[in-house]
Amino acid sequence: MSAFSTSHPSGWRPTASHVRASLLAAGLLVAAVLLHRADLVVMATPLAVLAVWSNLSRPTTPPTVSTPRALPALREGESMTWHAEVTPVAGMEQVGLVMAANQFLAIRPEHGTLARAVAPGSAEVRLAVGVRTTRWGVQAAGACIVAATSSFGAYRWGPIGFDGKPLTTLPLPAVFNATAPTPRPVGLVGLNRGARPGDGTEFASIRPFQIGDRLRRIHWPVSLRTGNLHVTATWSDQDAQVVLVVDATTDLGVSEGLDGAASSLDVTVRAAGAIAEHYLRRGDRVGLRVLGIPGQLRMTPAAGNQQLLRILHQLAAVTAGDRERRDQVSSRLGLGAGTLVVMLSACVSSLALQQAVALASRGLTTVVVDTLPERIAGVEDPYVVLAWRIRRLERAMEMRRVVASGVPIVPWHGPGSLDQVLRDAGRRSAAPRLARR
Repeated sequence: MSAFSTSHPSGWRPTASHVRASLLAAGLLVAAVLLHRADLVVMATPLAVLAVWSNLSRPTTPPTVSTPRALPALREGESMTWHAEVTPVAGMEQVGLVMAANQFLAIRPEHGTLARAVAPGSAEVRLAVGVRTTRWGVQAAGACIVAATSSFGAYRWGPIGFDGKPLTTLPLPAVFNATAPTPRPVGLVGLNRGARPGDGTEFASIRPFQIGDRLRRIHWPVSLRTGNLHVTATWSDQDAQVVLVVDATTDLGVSEGLDGAASSLDVTVRAAGAIAEHYLRRGDRVGLRVLGIPGQLRMTPAAGNQQLLRILHQLAAVTAGDRERRDQVSSRLGLGAGTLVVMLSACVSSLALQQAVALASRGLTTVVVDTLPERIAGVEDPYVVLAWRIRRLERAMEMRRVVASGVPIVPWHGPGSLDQVLRDAGRRSAAPRLARR
């Protein structure tokens, strides 16, 4: 929490109701004296008493308002409680808060208005608002105004505005799993079958016992039948290096958050998070490249849960690329041999498709995942619909050229999206291949 003390230049100001009550009481008393009307004195007495009492109990110092210094990172669909703590002063009777909402932040209560009475002798008043985020990204949350009133609503402090703090919403990875092994594993440990025999879990053959073999590897049926010790040989388990290339050059469609329609960049980011989580859980090393943003974001492949958090934070910061910077993206991503490159793209930008072909021509196993949604929200104008149909035909022709060049393109449909193409890539990796240097 960060304590932030503030006061209006004029301090506690009289409210319009207090001014009206004071003027009306004074006017009635003057009229009673001039007209010799005792009934006007009776009418003015309650108003005069309230005005005098309010002036005598008027607060003289501003309250202190504390708001969170930083907000925690959330996943899409998760909720948090944002709260402001107000330290009351003598004479303060009520404190209120109004919070602003936006398209991807749902608040409780929905109107965003809270009011709390200040109990006598209370040391702190807590104003809590529930916040639920519905889309990945960095958004400002907690922008609000706070005001306080004195007894009978005679004096008001504020309203004082507070700026929102950045709230990072991590993408909620889609459901994904892959049963096919990763082609060309190059690490030392992992769940993928290696290219050479070694200490692992997948059966390779039964061979005669050698010095250094573990006793638990002895295959007793064959040993008893032949009279010589034989052991079970296995293929070594190795980890793979997977690099996700996220195409952020375009964002097609309208994003309606987690509960509505998804744009192409929504599908791309959530699919990238799902694939990264899957391979990191298997012990593989996963890296990230983002196309279409200034500086061309790169993350070195690494393993572990911390790498998953880093990737999700970087994906949350992805925005649609600037059109003027698209041609400046280099195809040299610094990827080593044996790397599995998974490009996630809506396949609308020719730059991303050219990138995939260039990577495959260098001998890297490259797979393009088509993340274009089946339905593009926000396309209602008949001329736009016609233009989009023409662009889809051009896109299909460009994708056929990419497939003909040896880069497979598979649509994203969750679990099993990469199984068949990875099996095919594994079979091709065992055959000789030509690569351009």
